[in-house]
Amino acid sequence: MDWSGYNNYYYSLFDSESIISDLAFVLRDTVSYVQYQNSTNIDITNTTKGGQYILYDDTDIVIPLGGWPSGGNYTIDSYGTYSVDREHIWACSNMRIMPSSKSRSLSSYVDYEVNDGSFDYRPEQTNKGHFSDMHNLWSAARYANQTLHSDHFFGERNGTSKSPYLQSGAFYPGEEFIGDIARILFYMTLMYPHLTLVDEWDANAIEGTIYYGYLNTLLEWNIQDPVSLEEIARNQAIFDTQGNRNPFVDFYSQSIASLIFENGDPNVL
Repeated sequence: MDWSGYNNYYYSLFDSESIISDLAFVLRDTVSYVQYQNSTNIDITNTTKGGQYILYDDTDIVIPLGGWPSGGNYTIDSYGTYSVDREHIWACSNMRIMPSSKSRSLSSYVDYEVNDGSFDYRPEQTNKGHFSDMHNLWSAARYANQTLHSDHFFGERNGTSKSPYLQSGAFYPGEEFIGDIARILFYMTLMYPHLTLVDEWDANAIEGTIYYGYLNTLLEWNIQDPVSLEEIARNQAIFDTQGNRNPFVDFYSQSIASLIFENGDPNVL
């Protein structure tokens, strides 16, 4: 791997003998979380439509730039109300981990453990931490987020489609978004111990746990849908705000996903 560029963000990896674990700790050591309520304050322009890039949106509607509106509801001429959510790509119910101190307001990453269900796992507005990680949060079409994705695994049941759909318990986000989704989930499993991507046939592939899927499908999606200009812009904007990067966007052309996941999820602790 050529780790150059990005203002030497990955400089320490040039002499690394344990690339996967050292890369994980670069991401963890440089993060500076924002509060959950500020997690959507980034506009990314859709290069095709000219307005905001909205996940799971298969319409021809142009969503205006200008930040997060009240309640996530945009008023658009000739259409009416278009609603968006803060979408956790790695669903909240599958991130049931907490710091050993039992606090979710840590500004740095230390000693996470499996959540035993002793507190609500959904974030309050002022929380910081893995629930407010901007790489995992994207403005998404509300209907597809709440009705289709919910906490379902990502998968493909009926071939490619422009429109998102849910079939046999697997959520397909729409062909425009499959690569984006894959690279976010790759980042999440490297960033957070205990979060583990599993293949579709894995016995641990149970919704509502710390496992998520499906890795075999995500690796295919990563190839089918290369990094876009929107992803590059988003990665840089998050770096400017949160301090860490998504290497699966930065080094896509060097097939970094194949390197990291050639033997399944590396489970870097």
